[in-house]
Amino acid sequence: MEIRDYQTGDEKAILHLFELTFGKPMREQYWRWRFERNPVGKYYIKLMWEKELLIGHYAVSPFQFVVDNEITQASLSMTTMTHPDYSGKGIFKTLAEELYSFIAQKYDTKCVMGFPNKNSHYGFIKNLSWRDLAVIHHLVLETSSIKPCLSPMITRMETFDQSHSDLLKQITSAFRVSLNQSVDYLNWRYKENPFNKYYIFEHRDSVLSGFLVVKLYPMADGSYGAFIVENGIAMENISLLPEFLSHIIASFDLKISSVHTWLSLFDRRHIYYEKNGFVLGGKQTFLGVRVFDESLSDVLTEFKNWYYSYGDSDIY
Repeated sequence: MEIRDYQTGDEKAILHLFELTFGKPMREQYWRWRFERNPVGKYYIKLMWEKELLIGHYAVSPFQFVVDNEITQASLSMTTMTHPDYSGKGIFKTLAEELYSFIAQKYDTKCVMGFPNKNSHYGFIKNLSWRDLAVIHHLVLETSSIKPCLSPMITRMETFDQSHSDLLKQITSAFRVSLNQSVDYLNWRYKENPFNKYYIFEHRDSVLSGFLVVKLYPMADGSYGAFIVENGIAMENISLLPEFLSHIIASFDLKISSVHTWLSLFDRRHIYYEKNGFVLGGKQTFLGVRVFDESLSDVLTEFKNWYYSYGDSDIY
């Protein structure tokens, strides 16, 4: 068995292994968007081969954190795959340690983080020395109490500009650890995504006063849930939330039965969402981290320091 980095043309074997592992295809267009076009970096991938057969794959997606007001290289844990005929041989752990060592040395990556689900959580903690930060719950609002109403102050935008990035920086500055969301990153993450459709709603008078990025998910009863994947309403303008919710529900011909979001309990806006009827619900997930730079261990392993949103995860 041989471990090596991704080489041009390997994507065909990667996509084949994905379908073999998960029972569904991954579109090549999505793969290229995620691993070739990320404005922060590309091809953070380790592969294990048995001659010409790809038997193992682990990848992370690079991004930048702001840690105590300093730009820091970090990464999001992505797809782990082992060929079914080679399971139980420690391939995942071997590839992960190889990749972690590589990105820490070559790119000065300070940590890898992610949102393991109940199936992968045990492996990350036991085999890869990840640290648990929290169990993440959704905040969910049933929309039956909301009257749909289009607001003349809220418009739907197609792209992000510097004002959106600046507003997110203002919001996330209350936390010691947050994703650095530049204009290039925001447009790559939401506008250029070839697989998912995102809707950008903004409230602007002379200046931008707030925005929400929304993704629709079909629910079991045939209705749709509106997931707030990026929350650009700062605390000083939090009173705009009901206006946004009414407008969003009125904007679609589809039935929007619920609104969902992630919001840290240490976020000052959390209590206002509760006041507006949001309650804990949905399937829980985990937030975890593996720290490579021990000088940052204290700040990176304390949950209250972290700002996070749906958009930080590749699932949404």
